[in-house]
Amino acid sequence: MVNKTTQNLPLDPTIIHSDRFLDALREGLHNWSVALFDPATGGFRQNDTIGVNPMSSTDMIWIRFATNDQHVGDPDPDAIRAYLQGIQEPDTGRIRHDQGPGGQGHCDAHAFWQTVRVLNIIGAQLLHPPRFLTPVLTPDGLARWFDSFDWRAGGNGNHHEVLGLVPVLASLNDPAWTEVFFQKIVEQQNPENGAWPVGRTNISRTFAYTTLHLATGRIPPMPEKILDTLLELQNDEGVWESIPTRFHTMDAIYVLTRLAPRIGYREDDAVAALAKANAMMRDMFIQHQDYYCGNPHSMLAMTHTFGLLQETFPNDYPSEHPYRFGWDLPELYHSAVITRDMREV
Repeated sequence: MVNKTTQNLPLDPTIIHSDRFLDALREGLHNWSVALFDPATGGFRQNDTIGVNPMSSTDMIWIRFATNDQHVGDPDPDAIRAYLQGIQEPDTGRIRHDQGPGGQGHCDAHAFWQTVRVLNIIGAQLLHPPRFLTPVLTPDGLARWFDSFDWRAGGNGNHHEVLGLVPVLASLNDPAWTEVFFQKIVEQQNPENGAWPVGRTNISRTFAYTTLHLATGRIPPMPEKILDTLLELQNDEGVWESIPTRFHTMDAIYVLTRLAPRIGYREDDAVAALAKANAMMRDMFIQHQDYYCGNPHSMLAMTHTFGLLQETFPNDYPSEHPYRFGWDLPELYHSAVITRDMREV
């Protein structure tokens, strides 16, 4: 059954600056996503000109998770599940992003990672073993895989490729494999500033690898340097990139929100930086709502940004259901087919 609500995007500025903002945003995002649903395929379009694709389809479900939407499968849970399971290649187990604008330049490993977590959100699983991952299932094979990339700035290694291994990390339950995984990540770290990679700080990669450490009960090496670097990179406008913001700002806000209190380092400075971002975020969203409504991937980053700010400033963001940030929840990346079948492929 479709959740019938009345709030639509773009939101009125008075609502965005009210205590009802996050609840109204949840309602508006729900209706916006339903309007982009394609009943013929079970997927979601990116906008009126870019059609159904794995990126937008997984982003929409992840947005609903982020807002704590109680109707995650609207308007047709069976069709959505069939679409998401159907984009996996039966023989190889790969899931591929569109090569055109729908994929937004992301690699297929990203598509696999994102689809596994979205299937978990809707209570489904992969239908086929990801046989393409067979070469990396042993510690030695994993080490060879990492060593086949140049992880320095400008190299051919991308942290999205690493994210494609997270379902293995969450499902294989092999301590030796896990140790190699984190060893190879740490080898990419810049010893001068604690960030990733060597050569030029990539905020998203620093976020991704920090998140993986925290998700498994670890602290990344040189956590104080990581925080120092991200605090230094905040610009005069209060964000970590050009406006309208996307993932770099969300990434930095996550690290400041979670890592600083975890290690008890520069907590007041982290809160001050978050307050600076918080002070401008609603007005920026008002100004650029049309941009975000045209791209679910960017809207996902914005939705998570407000959810993370809610953690630090709950009085600024009351809501019926608190927003959620699940990138660091291993259970969202667990794959029963990997646990059950991948040692036999």
